[in-house]
Amino acid sequence: MTQADFANLAKSAAYAAQTARQAYDIAQQSAAGNAATQRALAEMVKNGQQLQQTLAQLAMQRTGGNPSLQYVENIPGRRVPFDLLVNIPIGADIASEQQGSVTINQDGPFIAVSRYAFFLSQYSFQYLNPETSNTAIFNGRSFGRWRPVHSAWDLNDGIPRSEVVQAIPAPGTGAPHIISPSNASSFRSMQPDFSIRTENEGFAYPRSNFYVPSAAWTKQINSPFGLAALDVFERGEVIGFRVQPQHPNNPSYGNVQSFTGAGNSWPFLASQFDAQEGINDQVLADETADPVTRLANGILVLGFHGYKIIQPPGAGPY
Repeated sequence: MTQADFANLAKSAAYAAQTARQAYDIAQQSAAGNAATQRALAEMVKNGQQLQQTLAQLAMQRTGGNPSLQYVENIPGRRVPFDLLVNIPIGADIASEQQGSVTINQDGPFIAVSRYAFFLSQYSFQYLNPETSNTAIFNGRSFGRWRPVHSAWDLNDGIPRSEVVQAIPAPGTGAPHIISPSNASSFRSMQPDFSIRTENEGFAYPRSNFYVPSAAWTKQINSPFGLAALDVFERGEVIGFRVQPQHPNNPSYGNVQSFTGAGNSWPFLASQFDAQEGINDQVLADETADPVTRLANGILVLGFHGYKIIQPPGAGPY
């Protein structure tokens, strides 16, 4: 082997050694990089676990220890103001319990904020002419008017009657109303009183097992009564109302009757609200039989004010 061959081998060995050192350096750098990457990944995993623990603790603090509890504020959907109403007819001389219900539709849950109640008078009367036997039907003055649902705000309660003739009734032609101080009612015509119970029909937990007086169902005459907490009714639930009248509409019991002379029945037992409802008793004082048939019908309107959470079909219970 010549000296030139040794020189070439030496150069080749030197090159191989240099290449090996470069490869070793690259391997060392890669190992260091992999270790740094692994440490970063491990730190990220640890931070994620700590974040999960923190979120779980916050959920337990907000829900009293139940992370799966849902708040009304967290229910997804669009909030829309909404009134839920039910009409319950209250016929004349009705003193038995009446019922009504309304179903929550599938648009989304209903959140009740307050409740209210109204009574719509449907008072009418029929007059039978004793001479011609012709009949005429009239609507009373309270017909179609909203009346209070309780007597606690009866500002006319106990006003004494000292005049037998009211000379200027209004509206009208000025014809006098002949009334009896012992018969004419100073209470408001078509002002009822009820005991009201609310039920969530088909649900294991009732809204209330007690009948609430209508005087406590609203504030003052008919202002909404704010609920102690938001009341959530889910889709498909049925809200039922049980209503117990405390007396018939325009009750006639307790009136003094048949004291004006032998064979005369005036003042008639059911005529105590005639002056308020526009029935002129001037032509009735000489009658022995009451020619007026009075129908004190009305409609009780119960409802909740609140909002609907509009959700798409298939959105689940919330």
